Amino acid sequence: MAKSNNVGITQPKNAVIVIRGESKTFKLCVLDESGVPVDLTGSRLIMTVKEDITDELCVIRKDSSKGVGEIDIDEPKAGCAKIYLTPSDTHNKDCGEYIFDVWVVLASGKQHPVIKTTTFQIVAGVTVIT
Repeated sequence: MAKSNNVGITQPKNAVIVIRGESKTFKLCVLDESGVPVDLTGSRLIMTVKEDITDELCVIRKDSSKGVGEIDIDEPKAGCAKIYLTPSDTHNKDCGEYIFDVWVVLASGKQHPVIKTTTFQIVAGVTVIT
């Protein structure tokens, strides 16, 4: 996600912009403090999108433990995964600014934020597919 082409000069690092109803895939590589890839073998990744940090309910939640199609840890030794957004994730959501983060639960049980809380924006598109 850090390499999103949609991150502008006024947006925070790792901000995401999604056109409502689009399919989008993000590649995420988890590195330690030294920049070395973290082995994700046996790990779990979770992405949560909310309207407000205090909300109990989330707008979108992706979890690698749910199987293929949400978050795939496709290169565990390299610390890399793919996060998939489908049209149904945003199709019925209001356009606007949300917040999100991504956490890893390592095989050891240790938990760490991979992307700290930042902006997730859903914008309108001209074409609406029903």
